[in-house]
Amino acid sequence: MIGQTFAAVDRIEIVGGSARGLRTRRGALAALGVPMACPARFMVLLVEDDGGQAVLWDGASYAEAIIEAERRAVVWRVPVLDRVVE
Repeated sequence: MIGQTFAAVDRIEIVGGSARGLRTRRGALAALGVPMACPARFMVLLVEDDGGQAVLWDGASYAEAIIEAERRAVVWRVPVLDRVVE
């Protein structure tokens, strides 16, 4: 509805790092023979309802990112949103 705003809920998000930006261009880069030199990075973020963000964890393992996100979600009592698989 016009004129209404809805507050976002605090949450934990799992996002891809540098490789995420290259994902859409991966085919074009491979066609040019450019190696994927940037290893995947994953981050666990606390995203607050006012838009503020804090990095709670980062690393190269998606599995570890999931574990850390679930741990942090228990501490912060918020849901987890996995942005990697969207």
